[in-house]
Amino acid sequence: MYFDNSATSLHKPQALKEKFIELIESEKYGNPARSGHLLSQNTMLAIYDTKKSLARLAHITNPSDIVLTENATYALNFAIKSLVEKKDHVISSTSEHNSVLRPLYQSGCELSLVDFDENFDLDYGALEKELRKNSKFLIINSASNLLGEAKDLDRLYDFAKANQLIMIVDLAQSFGLLDMNLSKYDNSIFAFTGHKSLYGPSGTGGLIKNGEFPFKEVFSGGSGIDSFAKTMPCAFPLIFEVGTASFLNQIALKASVDFILDEGIEKIRAKSLRLARSFYKKASAIDGIKFYSKDDKNLKTPIVSLNIKDLPSGEVAMILDEDYNIQTRPGAHCSPLIHKHLGTEVQGLVRFSFSYFNSIEEVDKAVEALFHIARSLSD
Repeated sequence: MYFDNSATSLHKPQALKEKFIELIESEKYGNPARSGHLLSQNTMLAIYDTKKSLARLAHITNPSDIVLTENATYALNFAIKSLVEKKDHVISSTSEHNSVLRPLYQSGCELSLVDFDENFDLDYGALEKELRKNSKFLIINSASNLLGEAKDLDRLYDFAKANQLIMIVDLAQSFGLLDMNLSKYDNSIFAFTGHKSLYGPSGTGGLIKNGEFPFKEVFSGGSGIDSFAKTMPCAFPLIFEVGTASFLNQIALKASVDFILDEGIEKIRAKSLRLARSFYKKASAIDGIKFYSKDDKNLKTPIVSLNIKDLPSGEVAMILDEDYNIQTRPGAHCSPLIHKHLGTEVQGLVRFSFSYFNSIEEVDKAVEALFHIARSLSD
């Protein structure tokens, strides 16, 4: 029973599985943007078809405003390292993943971090207090990977727009789960990954831009065009399309995105949340469990974080895996500032993250397993 979907979704749509078989058996896809022969052109057209489906999901009109990358980490590094300079002031939050925090630390920029409140929501009132004369960016996730919350993008955008900030948003935990009209947010950039709530293959992700930005090259190498130039082509998305991409995965990603579009994002979200809320409500009756995420009535994303008494999170996860065949995620989850806020740096947290492909029967078995583990500590 797999409840580690915030790391990587395990269960994929049947259409994705069939697409992979087709791609491998067809032998009609060559290296994109290279050679110019028919097989290369086939790949370029197929990748553009993936971008068209992603554009539909994001409610944007131009698929060429999307660049495909290896994952959200690559996408965030491209955006941050390309745009943020040492003289800039950046406003971010303590609920960020290291994919945001580490590039910001390395940039040498001035950095202010807004905390979350007792309800695990961003302290929106603190945003204005962090403004400086050189404030240039608001870089933040739309949903954390631990707290079960989702941020108000409209409110964040209004703040960014009023203060002439470029907004860069990490959608790793929400794209494919929450219906977002990204066309509303001018002067903004969004990073996403394919292997989580898009139910796509690993090695896929990307950036979506809404506006024009002075991107600088981050990686250098083969581009397929302008080979005599000493730098990468400066146009988007070419500036970030370095070397041979994971193009079969990028083509296959369309099958997963189309599954979400056909199934309905609200239907997917509703079921995922229903499972998470049921889990929280039933597990809350177990003596010794402490939660570190939104409760069942207020969950916005299907993530529940908990501990059992003083038992290390890694030990709980190991028991769940070895004795009950239940997979979760213990430890720090690449979100160190959340753990500093919660005081769980040493113990860590056990995270249950649910997908559309989980079932209520699996939820009940997970709750039963937690009950037995908690009871064993009282014996």
